[in-house]
Amino acid sequence: MGWTDINIRLTGGGETFDTTYDMWREIFVWCLVSSLVIHFVSGLLAWYSLGGHPIAVYALPSFIIAGFFTPLFAGTITSAVIVFVYKSAQFTMSSLDAFLWGVGQTIVYTLVAVSRIYVTL
Repeated sequence: MGWTDINIRLTGGGETFDTTYDMWREIFVWCLVSSLVIHFVSGLLAWYSLGGHPIAVYALPSFIIAGFFTPLFAGTITSAVIVFVYKSAQFTMSSLDAFLWGVGQTIVYTLVAVSRIYVTL
């Protein structure tokens, strides 16, 4: 898959999804990929910021694991709910819709996680 394939998928010039599984899969994949990207970047930042601290070795792997398990559990359920709404309303989903829903879920999960940290301070 080259850059033109990704561009076609994101601009909605690609396919539309009619089946429940296809809609769910596309939303879930975008949620997983965007979550892994955010957690990888934040893990690198934590690793760099901690410098020579002994715990720095575990920062990046723990962030990547968290970035994988959050969409695996929460993303699975919320993607299914979104697909249920689309199927109940008899809408078809484009690639751009799936991308926006998947990335949107990641943004919401990240904001909730950050706001929970501020409560503990």
